[in-house]
Amino acid sequence: MAVITYFEVEDGKRRLLEQPGDVVARIPGKMARELDDAVSPAHRALFDEYLGDLQTAHDIAEPWWARTIEAQRARGLDEDDALEAAFTRRAAGAASHPKVVWIVRSYWLQCEEVNGALPPEQRVYPEVFLLKWLIDAGKDDLVTLIACMPYWPMGLDADGNWV
Repeated sequence: MAVITYFEVEDGKRRLLEQPGDVVARIPGKMARELDDAVSPAHRALFDEYLGDLQTAHDIAEPWWARTIEAQRARGLDEDDALEAAFTRRAAGAASHPKVVWIVRSYWLQCEEVNGALPPEQRVYPEVFLLKWLIDAGKDDLVTLIACMPYWPMGLDADGNWV
């Protein structure tokens, strides 16, 4: 079953792929390689783990989110109002499930760790790793889940490191 969302998936994809550039400058074409490019074996292995973990999180978050919407319907709201009420309470929809947030944060930081061990020409921006590669892999249900996030659940410390 597909994740129920209130927002346009294309808008979510665009927003999430552009947002990190508002915080840390991005160089067009640098570290934005396609999944089928010659990516490092370390990135590829990490992405394969991410796919498995994110699929597990999806399988937990999707029915949880459907029940969240259904709880609003049980209060007497019609389908559209129930969806709006659910998103009002949890702006990230199914992506607000703690398992999803944890996986995104964990793999963002792991991608940065892999990047730190590689020469610059082999590095990959975390947002590309987490979302663009899902798009490239044709994982539409997982893309929809991630695109529900209004922003990446990440920040920078005083030294400019992702936390």
